[in-house]
Amino acid sequence: MKNPMEYGKVKSVDYVRLPLEGTLNTRDLGGYPTKDNKVTKFHIYIRSDRLTDITDKDNETLKNYGITDIIDLRGKTDIQSSFVSDDNINRKYFKFYYIPISNEKYEEYLKNNLDKKSFNHGVGYTYLLLNKIRINEIFDILANSQGGVLYHCTSGKDRTGLISALILGLCNVDIPDIIANYEVSNTNLLDKAMTDDYPENIRKSYPVYMETFIKNLLNEYGSFEKYILSCNVSKENIEKIRKKFCK
Repeated sequence: MKNPMEYGKVKSVDYVRLPLEGTLNTRDLGGYPTKDNKVTKFHIYIRSDRLTDITDKDNETLKNYGITDIIDLRGKTDIQSSFVSDDNINRKYFKFYYIPISNEKYEEYLKNNLDKKSFNHGVGYTYLLLNKIRINEIFDILANSQGGVLYHCTSGKDRTGLISALILGLCNVDIPDIIANYEVSNTNLLDKAMTDDYPENIRKSYPVYMETFIKNLLNEYGSFEKYILSCNVSKENIEKIRKKFCK
């Protein structure tokens, strides 16, 4: 018989970064105070890098952490195509969704500006906001999943960082905390082979990138909630997310 602590079987354990063997940047969005005097819950929304190399033990850890749904945000784009593959996830444990959120405008910005000193990934993230149908699909899952939702891209930094910012912003987490959450990827992925093929501009999660993205979103839409509503996410689903995620 396995030790009851093995594979994260005690769900009351809250991890900031989950102890997985096959990922580098799997983190819980729990523990942030909100501007309406609540705090975000653990075990609800988990951000991650690619799950291609997760082990059987990792699958058990995620299952016992309360994860029921997994969203793959990657797409068959020029920059990321080599990393799109079947993840080693146990489909018996999780509902799996493939919802790529990249688009041509984002890819075009990267191609034309990646090597320039003026490059700002936050501008690229802003183009991803145009993919409103995909954002709607993602937020429907966030609102209606039976348990926790894990969403990921390749490094868990850019597309995953965008979704994380939208969730935290919608739930009234302070902007400095949203930026800090984004920055952590820089440390978790430091000197890792996953990003070695990319220029430094795209490998890093500089604060200015997220600052720019948030500034652009607020200038265009006025608030995180107004942007989410513009994606035809219902007010009912917005309240479901807030009720699930905040206490």
